[in-house]
Amino acid sequence: MQLIHKAKVVTFKGYDPDAYASDGITGPDDPAFSRRVLCEGDSWFSIGAIPSSNLLFPLRFSQSTLLINLARPGDTIVGMSAMAKNPDLSQLIAAPNFSTKWDALFLSGGGNDLIDMADQIICSPSVGAGNHMFDYIDTIELERLKLVIQQGYLAIAKLRQDSEKNRNMPIVTHLYDYPTPRNAKARFLGVPFTGPWLYSAFKTNDVPQEFWISITDYLFEAMGRSIFALSSQIENFHVISATKGVLNRARLGTTGEDGDWLNEIHPSATGYEKLAAVVSPYLDSILT
Repeated sequence: MQLIHKAKVVTFKGYDPDAYASDGITGPDDPAFSRRVLCEGDSWFSIGAIPSSNLLFPLRFSQSTLLINLARPGDTIVGMSAMAKNPDLSQLIAAPNFSTKWDALFLSGGGNDLIDMADQIICSPSVGAGNHMFDYIDTIELERLKLVIQQGYLAIAKLRQDSEKNRNMPIVTHLYDYPTPRNAKARFLGVPFTGPWLYSAFKTNDVPQEFWISITDYLFEAMGRSIFALSSQIENFHVISATKGVLNRARLGTTGEDGDWLNEIHPSATGYEKLAAVVSPYLDSILT
């Protein structure tokens, strides 16, 4: 099936049609679209830098598809699933008088949870240790990360199941490709304004650079396995794992755009296009 329809990505602004005039739609329930997907996530779905790019913009589908986007930079799956802090997600999925009938919920979550806990998971070795990568990983903190990520996804799945309109709708998420720890901050108009993330954790804990890549890959693999394991716990839960190994990796020691990465943890526009080429057919097949 040909994916000839470029996704229409619109930030959620409520249900007043006038709020969407500049977007050229009437709101989440615009009848001009064959399918509608609710998107919630981190900066892979929102804005990683200026100029903006994300994974949603280059997605393509076999039918006209509206993506209503709740994503915010820096958001975690823990934050997304905390309904008191994220009333829009709860309202759009389950509120009797406000919810829309969605064809799927597309999530990007877990990466920022790992980043936020990196300085606790990556640690200084005990006395006499330090010759192996595992000497620099706090396994208790890593297990805690995996648990809180799973709890976040499970809370969102429960919200779906509590909804009459969206019960059992597909929940789709993706795994992350492998970043390189490096002093490459996110920039706004060319000026560094946040980050780096992994790099700082490695430097703070005096981890030898020879272990940086192997530790990073191990942590992202552990996170990915914890998300994938939910496939047997959550009904109609789909994990796109083909997003691993797609991007040209940034080189250690670089400080700007390198490979298919704009900064330390965000792909470049070209990188997102490569990821979208993998995600689009998978997501479209679930919607069909």
